[in-house]
Amino acid sequence: MSWSATSTNKCCATCVNWGGERKLRPGNSAVETESPGVRGACYERKLMTTLPGPCAYNQCPNYKKWSALR
Repeated sequence: MSWSATSTNKCCATCVNWGGERKLRPGNSAVETESPGVRGACYERKLMTTLPGPCAYNQCPNYKKWSALR
C-alpha cells in the first residue's frame, strides 16, 4: 500500500531534511512512499535519527520544503 502527500503538506516526506525512500509523482506536486510506515533518517534532528513514518512531526520547527516539489 503506497502513501502520498502533496507539496502543501508540511510533513517529513515533503521536507528536504528527510532521508526516507520517496519519489516524485508526475507534475512534481506530490511525493509518494512505499507505505505509511516507511522510516527515514532526519538530517536536522540530533537526538533521534530515524523517524517513524513519512508524516511524523508535521509541526517540526526545522521543516524546509523539498526543492524538487513545486
